[in-house]
Amino acid sequence: MEQNITVTELENELVEALKEKETEAYALLNVSAKDNPEDIVKTIRKYVDKVLSENHSEEDLREYALRLGSLWGEMVVRHYKWAWKYLDFGEDGGGIYIVSPNAYYCCPPLYFLTKILLGNNSGLDGRNDNTVMLLFNMIEGIENNKPNTNYQVIS
Repeated sequence: MEQNITVTELENELVEALKEKETEAYALLNVSAKDNPEDIVKTIRKYVDKVLSENHSEEDLREYALRLGSLWGEMVVRHYKWAWKYLDFGEDGGGIYIVSPNAYYCCPPLYFLTKILLGNNSGLDGRNDNTVMLLFNMIEGIENNKPNTNYQVIS
């Protein structure tokens, strides 16, 4: 059964909030918007490892996820030409996603980073897995594989 998904542009307030968190992440990581997206994602991955090795409150981890997720998502937008959108899944809710150019795939960067930082991104061994760089790299050429239905969520 195919699910109806409503896709809309982000409201200005959301765009501004994402940009603010992205700017905070640039400062946090000591990187520049002029840097190569792949290098920035490598830096995000290393920083996530650092945060995971420390003791932080859930509130702090969620704040890191907003900053790092905003920046990670923007790097996908810049590198792979994806776009920020709001996806409404009806009764199942909705959220902020990045969407591939042909709208075959989408990813919720803020949720993705939250899962990792809260220790809920289980790898094959059942332990939390920092897949920040892995997912970024897996997006390369993904639209060459058209799914059977629209919007395959990847995270």
